[in-house]
Amino acid sequence: MDMNHKSLDDRAIERREDDRRRFSIRTLLGALFLYRRRDHRRHQEHINSYTDWYSPWPLLATLVIIILCFVDAFLTLILLSKGAVELNIFMDILIQKDIQLFTIVKMAATGTALIVLVMHFNFRVYRIIAVRYVIYAFVPLYMLLVAHEINLLYRI
Repeated sequence: MDMNHKSLDDRAIERREDDRRRFSIRTLLGALFLYRRRDHRRHQEHINSYTDWYSPWPLLATLVIIILCFVDAFLTLILLSKGAVELNIFMDILIQKDIQLFTIVKMAATGTALIVLVMHFNFRVYRIIAVRYVIYAFVPLYMLLVAHEINLLYRI
């Protein structure tokens, strides 16, 4: 069929399908930076709703928590080698069984919890506590834990 014999609708559909199915840098940049709407139209619409676009702060908080989790695991193993005792019974069992298993379970549990929390970033727990503040609160709490472990290392 010749292009001149196709209707205007057929040519528009072909052009649209062609543009949407072909990957290009323009497609990637459009997905990252050119958006139709990231904010909600109504004030209360963002509460208890999922989103597919987050600000950089949840990512930063999540990365800091993961890094602090690695540091915590490393310091825990050093403290245990110097005679300290693991207070978490479940983690103590894993450490006694296999150090690699301890590390894998610790990272997997933390990572899974963070994924669930970030997915529910706009939700509230018991209609009071915003999940976003729970995520952000873990950063200074983990920092305090790591500072405590470093302090214990200096005392030994």
